[in-house]
Amino acid sequence: MLVYLLRHAIAENRAATDSLRDLTAEGLAQARSITEKFKQHSPVMDRVLCSPYNRAQQTASAVMTLFPDIALTLDDSIKPGGDVYSVLGAIGGLDVQHLLIVSHNPFLSNLLSVIVDGTMGSHRYMDNATLHCVSMDVVASGCGEIAYTLEP
Repeated sequence: MLVYLLRHAIAENRAATDSLRDLTAEGLAQARSITEKFKQHSPVMDRVLCSPYNRAQQTASAVMTLFPDIALTLDDSIKPGGDVYSVLGAIGGLDVQHLLIVSHNPFLSNLLSVIVDGTMGSHRYMDNATLHCVSMDVVASGCGEIAYTLEP
């Protein structure tokens, strides 16, 4: 299985609520840039999960141009404070080979750490608009290997 982890691009510092923060002009440019770089890898996708927060949806909408036949699925479990272990278990239960998750820190950094190192203690930091392609033969803690990383 290939799991693609994409952190949202640069967002506004403030909004009425955290979930309503939009991408800045620089963030929109980052989203377009990461999409172009991802396109060069000719990705195939079975499913795309996205946080319901505005900035994640805006980042995902740029990438979704590569997958016009796939519906974007909004998922509350991958918000910033999401439970990494529950989500990893849910990923294992999906009948897919290619999964894109568009979300936030600390969730994505923690998920990447658990997938690759088996612990959040390794603190693998994901920057804005960074995409990691992680290969897993078995969906379990510590069983992933980063195939490649793209930055805007």
